[in-house]
Parts: sequence; C-alpha cells; structure tokens
Amino acid sequence: MEISGLPLELWRLILAYLPLPDLGRCCVVCRAWYELIISLDNTRWRQLCLGCSECKHPNWPNHPDVEPQSWREAFRQHHLTSKIWTRNAQDLESSNCLYLFRRKKDRKTIFVGPTSEHVNLRSALAVANVYDKIIISPGVYEEQNEVTLKVPVEIIGRGKLGDVALLVSFDQHCPTARLCNLVLMPAWFTPVVYKIIMIRNEISQCKASGIFLRLAAGGLIADNNIHSNSEAGIDIRKGANPLILCNQIHSGHRSGIVVLGNGKGIIRSNRIYGNKEAGIYILYNGNPVVSGNHIYQGLAAGVAVNENGRGQILENIIRENHWGGADIRRGGDPVLRKNLICYGYSDGVVVGERGKGLIEGNTIYGNKGCGVWVMSSSLPHIANNQISRNNIYGVAVFCRKDDVNDYLNNQGGDENFNDEGEIISWENDFDSDEERYTSHKPITVALIEFNNINHNGAAGLYIKSSETLNIIANAVHANHDNGIAIYQSSQFTHITNNSITCNSVGGVLVEAGCKVELRGNGIYDNSSHGVTSKGEGTVLENDILGNHGYGLQLLENADMKVTKNRIQSLHDYGIAILDQAKGAVQENQIFRGKVGKTILEKTENPEKCTVQSNEILACSKNSCRSGIAWKLDNPPARPLVEGSNRATSMVQTRQRVASMTTRIAATVEGGCHDNGSIFCSIL
Repeated sequence: MEISGLPLELWRLILAYLPLPDLGRCCVVCRAWYELIISLDNTRWRQLCLGCSECKHPNWPNHPDVEPQSWREAFRQHHLTSKIWTRNAQDLESSNCLYLFRRKKDRKTIFVGPTSEHVNLRSALAVANVYDKIIISPGVYEEQNEVTLKVPVEIIGRGKLGDVALLVSFDQHCPTARLCNLVLMPAWFTPVVYKIIMIRNEISQCKASGIFLRLAAGGLIADNNIHSNSEAGIDIRKGANPLILCNQIHSGHRSGIVVLGNGKGIIRSNRIYGNKEAGIYILYNGNPVVSGNHIYQGLAAGVAVNENGRGQILENIIRENHWGGADIRRGGDPVLRKNLICYGYSDGVVVGERGKGLIEGNTIYGNKGCGVWVMSSSLPHIANNQISRNNIYGVAVFCRKDDVNDYLNNQGGDENFNDEGEIISWENDFDSDEERYTSHKPITVALIEFNNINHNGAAGLYIKSSETLNIIANAVHANHDNGIAIYQSSQFTHITNNSITCNSVGGVLVEAGCKVELRGNGIYDNSSHGVTSKGEGTVLENDILGNHGYGLQLLENADMKVTKNRIQSLHDYGIAILDQAKGAVQENQIFRGKVGKTILEKTENPEKCTVQSNEILACSKNSCRSGIAWKLDNPPARPLVEGSNRATSMVQTRQRVASMTTRIAATVEGGCHDNGSIFCSIL
C-alpha cells in the first residue's frame, strides 16, 4: 500500500497498534515506510519503552522527567543488552539483579573457597572464559593488588547477602560483568569510590545493618524491600553519598536509615515505617537530602537530628509516629521545610536541648501532644508553618533539659557510632560541598514568626522559659485557651505584630515575674480579656478591641508601661488597674463599648500608677447600635507587617494541606499533658 493513500496523522494512528515485530517488518519495506516508522518516536516507541516491565525510563532515576533524544534508540539499546545475556538461559528467574548480558549454554562454573579448586578470586578469573560463572563460598576475600576483569563473567556469592565480602579493587576491561549477592568493600591500598547498584532485592534479618555504606561509596539503592534487620536498614557514613530511591524500609529493630560521619545521600520517595527507633536518624555531621518520603507508624521519632547532624528534610509525609514527628537536639541543625507532620502520638516537632534549625512552611496538624515543643537553650527558627488542631499547645517553650541517661539508652546508645575514632575526626572534617545544603542564617534568639497557629486544644503559644524569645507576625486564632500565655520569662519575650483573635479565653496572659514587650499587635474578639498582666514590661501601639472581658487588665504587682494603644471592650471596662499594679497608662485611645460601664477602672494607687493624656472616645446610641461607632484608619488596623509574604505562604499552605491530607487516613484518640512534651527526655 502506498503511504500517499492516507494522511500521515491517520497512518500514525493505525501503526500505533502494531507490535514490535510488525514495526520491524514495516521498516524494511521501503524508505518511505522506514521514515514513517521512525516518526513514531514520541508515540508508539515511547509506549513500547515505558510499557516494558524490565525497562526503566531512559533517564531514571536522576532525571525521570527529561525525555531521551530518541525513545526508539533507548528501547533498542535495552533490547540488545538484555538479549545478549538471557539467550538460552535456563535459570532466568534465579536472581533479581539486572541482566546486563546473556548466558551461554557451554559456559563453565568455577568454584572459589577454602575447600574449592580456587582459593581466591584472582586465580579463578585467570582461567575464566567469556560468560563463565564464578561461585564464591561464604567468607571474606581480600586481594593485595587490583584484579582485572578481562572478559564478561558472572560472580555470585553463595549463601545470604553478607556471607561473602570482597575487599577488592576491580580494573574492568570488559564491556560488562554481573555481580550478585556480594558485599563489596574498598581494598586497603586504594581510595576507589565504589558505585553500587542494588535494585529489587529483599534484604532482611541481617545481624547488623541491612546495607552499610562508607568511605565515599555511592551509587543507586532502589526498589528494595529492606526489613527486619538487627541494626539500621541502611547505614550511611564516612562521606558515602548514595541515591536511596523508592525502597520499603520497615520493621527494623533499630532505625530505618542512619546518616552520620559526614555521610550524605539523597533519600527520596521511600516508604519508611514500623521501625523501633527513628525512621531516619541523622547525627555527627550527617547531611543528607530527605525528600518526598512517607515516614509513618514508627515506634520512636519520624526524623531525628542530633549531635550536630544537619540535612534538608523536604516535602515528606511524617505521620502516626509514637514520639515527635521530627526531633531535633544536641546541636542538630537541619532545614525542615514543607513537610506534613500529622497524627503523631506525641508532639509534631520537638526541638530539644541545644537544638537549632529552620522549621519553615510545614503543616503540623492533629498531633496528640503539642504542635511544636521547644526547650530552653535551643535556637530554632520557626517560620511560615500551619500549626493547627493539635491536642495541646500550638507552640510550647519550656525550661527543660534532656536526661542524658534516657537519651543514650533509648536512641542509638549501643550502636557503634564511635568506631575507629570517627567522632574526633568528624568534628573537624566538615565537607566543603555546601551547594548541597541550603544554609540558613544563624540566629542568637529563638524566633517564631509568620506562623498560622489555630484551633489547638490549649493555648496557641505557651511560654515557660528563662531565655529571650521573639514572637513576630503570627496569626494566633481560635485556640481553646489563651492565644499567648506567658507563665515564666525572666528575660524579655518580644511579642510584635501578631494577630491574636477569637481565642476561647484571653488574647495574652502574662503571669507574675514575667517580662514582656507587646508592640504592634492586633488583639481582637477573644472570649475573655484582651491582655491580662501580672508581670512587667511595655504595651506599645497595639489594637486591643472587641474582647469580651477587659481590654487591658493589670493585676497584683504588675509594672507595665501602656502607651499609644487603641483599646476597647465590648462588655466591660477598657482598662482595669487593680490590686497593687503600677506603671504608666498614657497617650492611649480608649473606646467605649456597648454597655454603660465606665471606660477605666482604677484602684487608689496614684503614687505608683500614672494615668494621663489618654483620649476617651464615646459613641452615641445610634452609632453603637449600627456597629460603626469608629474606624481604625490612622494608622489602619494592626498588625501592620510591611514586606510580609505571610498571606501568600498561607494560601500555599492551605493548598498543600488539601492535596496531602487526601492521601492520609488516620485516627488518634484524645489525651493531654500539661507540663511538657510527651517523652520529652528521650528521642
């Protein structure tokens, strides 16, 4: 049939149904048919390539979104390399390793071992021909010089994975080879960086770690089932830098993945669940990129970062873990960004003693403890997070310290993290590959800014600290206690430019002995008093309006300077100065509410409390009834945050929550603790 008989678009539609042999026959008809078949590259050839169960995307795993130059050529190369090895094979299904070339019927089998014809690998390779099989008995085999692979051979370890270890440096001259069921370790005489490829294996019930990578080892570990091992599922240390992709890592007796000793790696799109310790444990300058993983139902923390560990923890789902979803302590300094941390049986994020790090853009939702639990002596930067519907506080800062014994006994205490004097060298051996780590500016004061903290079971922010704390530009809304409660604060807590609204009790509570600066906040529509203070400090340029109790209440021995605020209460006094409270109340605008009470209630204490130069604004009955008694226009209603990206970030956060929560179904029971993190002294 002539091609010109039909339009090319119709031909392409018809030919898309042809199997591979028929496409090959069409190619040899004539030049026109050949060019027509070649033109199917982005349709039929792409479909054949991706439809082959043994054929990965040509640019997998690093760039699976990048199209190859030719789908037909990619499929042809895969077909030819597979055909070489599997031709006439009798035991095709005996291994899950990649088949890079095919076996021959007349190949021989050579045995290596203490009681075999060859006692080492070198002598076996000396007599091997093309495609021969070398089977090695259990043991450790070390070669003093490089071993040359001159012809394609298959080298197989006998027994379980880990029974055969090769301390060998290979010099490969042949185009391909096949290695199976072996543990490869660097030889003593070479700094060779090993590139390991492990795909579709089951690695289980090892007496140590399932996979152990060190001495700058790299490569790909993908699509494996790693479970029930006595130590970590995967252990990455001493500069190892693998790609850990699409594995199931579960049911381990220790952590799922451990990264330490300047270990790096990209840990992406894995399912990590049901491990007895942390899903991912980063320490001693470990610095991986952990992204897109599902970390769930672990018996300890989802991700733990300790002992100067770093890393980027990005866009993971961390849910239903028994301890903190993320636990950062003892110099841990990660970037924790855009994760969904939810339905944990303790707190969402725990920042323990000397913990640091940037906690940004996460959704921390529905945890049985606090959303974020911070110890004194830690310096986190908590920014742009959605912290909502946690059973206790949204964010809590406590004066607590780690119990050293509990810490060591419950998280890595008897793992061999100090072998060969590694820790001493790690302290002074920071890697220079800083482009892998999106650093954040160090801070000297713990900072909580631009977060949306709402609908939590207790106070939005609960402060019981002995150190300075900055709380800036947060939206603290509809929490089931006070918006912000400060119970201990010997150093100043700076509360600036926050929106504190519709909380079930008061807006801000400051207990006796606490020091606080309230500046530029909007404190609206809370169910009790706007601000209650028994402590000392300043209340400057805030809008405290529409609250159901007093607008501002000073009690006991409070010593506050209240200046240039706009204050109003719906049902009570605008300002109440009671007991032995002292300070200065001046230059405020005080609006009358809807009831007949006076605007200012004050005990007789004139020598200690100055009240002067305040502007009293009353409203007529008609204007009060209409609800437009006055407007906040000079300046506009506070908070005023110039250059803030909070509105944009909140929209993005809500969209992310909607997309991520559709993938999660979990139910947790209620429960509450009133003085600190659940399991606060251990990871």
